[in-house]
Amino acid sequence: ALSALFGSLSFLLLDRYTHGGAGSCIGLSGVTLALLAFDSLVYPSKELRLFVSFIPVQLPAYYLLMGLVGWSVLGVLGVMNGGGGNVAHSTHLGGLVFGAVFYEAFSRGYVRIWKYRLRKFYFRSKRG
Repeated sequence: ALSALFGSLSFLLLDRYTHGGAGSCIGLSGVTLALLAFDSLVYPSKELRLFVSFIPVQLPAYYLLMGLVGWSVLGVLGVMNGGGGNVAHSTHLGGLVFGAVFYEAFSRGYVRIWKYRLRKFYFRSKRG
């Protein structure tokens, strides 16, 4: 749920400055790319397969992640498709950034601390 919110917010903020806020976005591609980013950082040498213009490509997850980040940044800057197109690059970039930030928080133990504090707060509010 947080990755969907982050992807949508990044679309709203970045689309306003790059396209004047004229676009719209629907779907869960930001969530999908957040999961891909997290998985690619947990298992960077995992081989992933995808099709690029009907050509099968197999490469390590970390390289795919870096390629997607580059693709999304170029899309946000308007370099691809003459600045137009029907792809919400800002949502994709937001999802990738959220996945990477969540990985960092998870690997440093912050997620466990937040979970403990939320659980403690929840049960304290239930009693009183």
